[in-house]
Parts: sequence; C-alpha cells; structure tokens
Amino acid sequence: MRKMKLSLLLFLHLLLPDCDAFLPLLDRCPRESASLGATPNEKKMLTPADALALQKQADALRAEARSLELALKESKEEKARKEAEKVDSLIDQILVSFSIDDSTQMLNTEEQVAQLMQDKRLSADHVNKIFDRICEKSQRRQSIENCSPLISLLLDAACKVDCLEREENPNKRWNHRVERDLRKKLFAMGWGIDLEDVKSKDRIRSLTGEKDIY
Repeated sequence: MRKMKLSLLLFLHLLLPDCDAFLPLLDRCPRESASLGATPNEKKMLTPADALALQKQADALRAEARSLELALKESKEEKARKEAEKVDSLIDQILVSFSIDDSTQMLNTEEQVAQLMQDKRLSADHVNKIFDRICEKSQRRQSIENCSPLISLLLDAACKVDCLEREENPNKRWNHRVERDLRKKLFAMGWGIDLEDVKSKDRIRSLTGEKDIY
C-alpha cells in the first residue's frame, strides 16, 4: 500500500514538475524510494571468479567454432575430391579409348564420343564439368588456337550431338547448344576474359538500362 502511494506521488510530481507540494511527502518515504530505485541485479557486482568463468566459456566457444570451421573445410574438400574423381572417370569413359602410360593416351573417335554422350545420357552440365576438369589438369591457358586434344575432341563430338534433331537423340537431357557455349568459353579463356563477370555486368545493364560508351 505504501509503495502504491509512493508511486502515485512520483507520478504526480512528474506530471506537475513545477509543483513542489509533493516533495515533503516524498521525503517521508526514504526507504521506499530507495528500494524502488535499485534492483537486486543492479546491486550485484562482477567478481574476478565470474570474469574467469566467462573467459573460460568464451575460450571454449572459440575452440568449438574453430573445430566446426575446420570440419566444414574438410567436408568441402572431400566433396570436391569426390566430384573430381567422378569427372575423371567420365573423361576416361567418354574420351579415352585406352592409356599407354601416364602421359600417352589413345582417344576415341569423334563419332564414338558423340554416341557415348547419347548412351550415357550426358547433360550440358556434365560436359561443362568435363571441360573445366580438362582445363584444370592441363595447367595451362586454353584457347581456340591452342587447346588440348581432349577439349578439341569434346567440342567436335558435342557439335555432332547438337546437330541431331531432338527426335533422333535418345538423350533427352541434351537440350542445350553445348558446343557453341563451350567455344565461347574457350575463346574467352584465350583472351583472359571472365565470362561470369561479363554476364554479371550485362544483368546490371539490363536492370538499369545503362549502355556501353564506345
């Protein structure tokens, strides 16, 4: 009840700040006003032991975060390794007839590769991955004028499949002009052009209406 009275007096004093009539009444309740002004949490001070405990918790959380980050990195690397193995297997199945040694291979013919692309139901994404993997393993810049025999064979075979009428191609995954896009990619690589950067700029121009200035 006393707290309710004190709260009412405080409210009236705030409502009428110029009126000092309520001050004597407030002075009669020093204990109540003090108890209303402070909470148990505000009175509690952080001790050295508390600080040490918090530090240990922070160290444990940082160690856990580093462990999770390392596990995620290893998982990504393992996923990339398995993907590379799958693509390497596709290269051997599609393009290579047999290997004489580590540096010498006998390749399939253009017709054989085109047929295998249909039989194994390769998509544009598969062929792009094969292309990228060959470029990665060659460790040199590829270009239209100077490309790996594997890439040349891949493009020529893809062109054959591209030229098939849809009804003639049993591989219904093949719904793209693969050879055309790969030649564009190869041309860009030869000139050091980042196609993704070009596409990104084109998307921005299409949204903003900006035009090139020549």
